[in-house]
Amino acid sequence: SLRTADACIADAQQGEAGRGEAEAGGAEEGPQWRWLRNRRFNAATNAFIQVAGHSNLFERLCESVIIKQSSTPERAAYEGISATPLGPFVPRCLCACQRGEVQLLYIEDLTARYRRPCVMDVKVGTRTFLEADAASTRRRVDLALKMLAVDPAALSEEEAAAGVTKMEYMRWREVTSSSATLGWRIEGIRRARGGAAASHYPAPKLLREPEQLEQAVGWFCEGRPAVRRAFAARLAELRAALEASRWFATHELVSSSLLLLYDGDPHGAAPPGLWMIDFAKAAPLDGALVLTHRAPWQPGNCEDGYLTGVDSLLHLLSRPDPLAALSARQRGLAKWRGAGVMVRHQLSVRRAKQA
Repeated sequence: SLRTADACIADAQQGEAGRGEAEAGGAEEGPQWRWLRNRRFNAATNAFIQVAGHSNLFERLCESVIIKQSSTPERAAYEGISATPLGPFVPRCLCACQRGEVQLLYIEDLTARYRRPCVMDVKVGTRTFLEADAASTRRRVDLALKMLAVDPAALSEEEAAAGVTKMEYMRWREVTSSSATLGWRIEGIRRARGGAAASHYPAPKLLREPEQLEQAVGWFCEGRPAVRRAFAARLAELRAALEASRWFATHELVSSSLLLLYDGDPHGAAPPGLWMIDFAKAAPLDGALVLTHRAPWQPGNCEDGYLTGVDSLLHLLSRPDPLAALSARQRGLAKWRGAGVMVRHQLSVRRAKQA
């Protein structure tokens, strides 16, 4: 059964201390950590909401805490950010434990405050690959297969057999989405309302044109001006905090995301929110290097285009919602047209995969 956050975190901390003593004295680890280490995920009772990313890295610990299998850079990023004015813009990292190469992060589940969470995951930055990836010449067939799963015409048979480098794959992801041009792309959208089942926007990673992105954001916000304004206000606050942050200026932030959340239940009390997440590829800069997060990337300058993406997303969110000025009848017609656009987009993606 699910347990309270305080009890679970106390068990984790106590178990971690017991394991440290056991390793130092050669004794067996304590029962608290053994319970946590041997615990298995139960999808029926412990399901959590995720719209993008690697699902095998997460497990729900209790009603409001998830465990993420992570890395030292992400743990350091959470510890560094929490001590700065950027702290309110990231989920709380309540506890961290190390197991060999793996860091287990006990992170606040941001969806727990919402009755019917509506979620959009936005990958931020014009560069989504590490500088080390740019130097790697290793060709990987698995990445070629990922490309072909999205676009069967992306590679020739010879190219698919030989594989692609990590940089070629990541660059392809950037140019087939809005990352290269706008500095952000939609990784996933989940909308929930009333008693209906949650629905997902089709193939959001392939959206590239501003009109397509406007359509997707409008679908996510359901034409609610207050929700859109709340996201824009929160993002403006985040941008001001980022521009004033020494931590941000001295770290590259690659393949990080913004998580946008609001309650699909009209009786929900929690306001719309926006948070920075995913810091597995965050890294401090060497020497006295300082980033603008807007300058174009050149090998060695570590620029990631994070603020370029924030600027562009804020511009979109700050524009009046096209549905807001319409009459009820016009809004209904616009939603029908929007549904037609979404269906046509979904059919085109399906045809491409079947070709």
